[in-house]
Amino acid sequence: MKKGSSFVDFLRTYGPSASSKAMYDEHVHQSSVEHGVEPIYVESDLVPQLITNFESQNPRNVILTGTAGDGKTWHSRQVFLGLGGDIGAWNASDGIVELVLPSGQRLSIIKDLSQFHEDPRQEAILGEMLAAILRRNNTTAFLLCANDGQLLRFFRTYMTRHPDAVGVEETLRTMLKEDKESDPSLHLDMFNLSRRPQDDLFDRLVDAVASHSGWEDCDTCPSRYPERDPIRRNLHVLSKTSMRDRLRDLIRIAAANDTHLPMRHLLLLIVNIILGVSGQKKTGLMTCKLSGILADDDEAHLSNPYDNALGLNLKLDGNRDYLAFTVFRNFGIGQETNNPIDSMLIEGTPDDLYQRYVGSDELHGSKRFEQTRLQYRRGEADSFSRFQQALESQRRRLFFVLPNDAKGSELDPWRLSVFMHGGAYVEFCEALQNGQRADRTVGRLVIGLNRSYSGVMCDDADRVWFTAPAANTQSRVGRVLDIELPLGDAPRNMISVNFDAEGPYRRPRIVVTMRESMGAPATVVESNPLQPLLFEYLLRVQGGSLPGSFSRQCFEELRQFRLRVVAKLSQLKLIELDNLSHMMIVKLGMDGRLQQDSIGVTRTV
Repeated sequence: MKKGSSFVDFLRTYGPSASSKAMYDEHVHQSSVEHGVEPIYVESDLVPQLITNFESQNPRNVILTGTAGDGKTWHSRQVFLGLGGDIGAWNASDGIVELVLPSGQRLSIIKDLSQFHEDPRQEAILGEMLAAILRRNNTTAFLLCANDGQLLRFFRTYMTRHPDAVGVEETLRTMLKEDKESDPSLHLDMFNLSRRPQDDLFDRLVDAVASHSGWEDCDTCPSRYPERDPIRRNLHVLSKTSMRDRLRDLIRIAAANDTHLPMRHLLLLIVNIILGVSGQKKTGLMTCKLSGILADDDEAHLSNPYDNALGLNLKLDGNRDYLAFTVFRNFGIGQETNNPIDSMLIEGTPDDLYQRYVGSDELHGSKRFEQTRLQYRRGEADSFSRFQQALESQRRRLFFVLPNDAKGSELDPWRLSVFMHGGAYVEFCEALQNGQRADRTVGRLVIGLNRSYSGVMCDDADRVWFTAPAANTQSRVGRVLDIELPLGDAPRNMISVNFDAEGPYRRPRIVVTMRESMGAPATVVESNPLQPLLFEYLLRVQGGSLPGSFSRQCFEELRQFRLRVVAKLSQLKLIELDNLSHMMIVKLGMDGRLQQDSIGVTRTV
């Protein structure tokens, strides 16, 4: 029987549990002390930056904001300790901890602003902070932790008694909206921890867990089957296989769709993948003892990391309580598929692919699936329900197992999710952010735009035709042309359409740019974010889906973008909306490309 590991017991405090206190930094820190293990630590480039600021002779005030669980308290504690503060003083403080800075100023750290809601001390904090950030008093510098809503409410609450709070609140609201870290009017830096790359943080957290010294206890584990130990096997699958890459991409796509996974939820996800177990009445997480029992009883398959990633080891009403599992299940992993993948799973052909992707994993692949598959193929009446469950489980596993180099093929792992072009989106983002060309993807996106705007199966990939339906929407004459814009940033193009990664948080966007003169720098006159959902829509339309029926939301978003572009160009007097004599109709030509033709309107006197 396995002996207990203090580190595994400590990891359980991060996992999904009704009694878990992992949502609070101070409880996690206390738990690490109780178990005698080092807390899970990841480097943050922000900590030394903040320490350098507060060690200067004119330190700026700092606000740390973001979603609950993003590490605001952790960052502030690391800064406090880095400046010479004592952990005992930190633990003993009641919401506020102070120390003297090298400049002689007092640093006041507000550990969590929500703690002061309806506390009489809150107004005094506001008064002092207003004086500091408006440069009226330099005796105190502030490091304040608060989520966005708490922060803005903090300044709104006392506006009648502190009129200066009105302007400060407006400035902070603009900084949050535009993702700015500073404003010239305030002696203040604000860092939104929710806007930092969560896929990169996930990678660092996996490394921190996998390389933790606490695993050294397992070197002397008396388990009879250490190579089949579920905990260590799951750790290997998470940290050393393609599952890690796929999870990182899921986190990146979720963030680009405005679903942010805070650090606490990333840790909860990691721990559940490693320790999650199904079929147990009292727990959804393994202990060392339970891991040994599963290994000895040949039931290690009950801890399936691919199912654990979606929270399927938990009761259905339980996994809905955790953001990571809700987000991942919204990808439809295991419920989506295509004929080649299902044929490989059901028919077992081609044999080489079946052996490579199913037979090679005895524990979670062939051993648990092969018998059910054969029973189904023999047509046994009671096997369909079990086979359907087994089939979905294999699809989930394949999503994490199939290689990245399969993108665009029938074995692309993203065919097993609702974001069929998820891998292409990640590649497109990386190309734009690194200044690389992505001509093939850009061409496909432009075709999708043109098919959405024109309503016909055109193949134009070198320009965007902004068109609108004629007054009679049933007309077969064609669409009314607002303007056609060439693709790219060639110096000769005075107005053009392009794609960049200069949107908020470096998210891709569609941009319309113009130049004052030939060869002059291009400036953006209108833009629209290219979120994963819109990217998926455009590539599916390019692939043959009907624009209106696939996604009304995306169809309407593109219509609004066209209206903004036309209004802006009209305002700049670059197009004339009311000139009927120049009105053009767009039709599909015999070569599959769009062409324009005069509508034939003449002016009468």
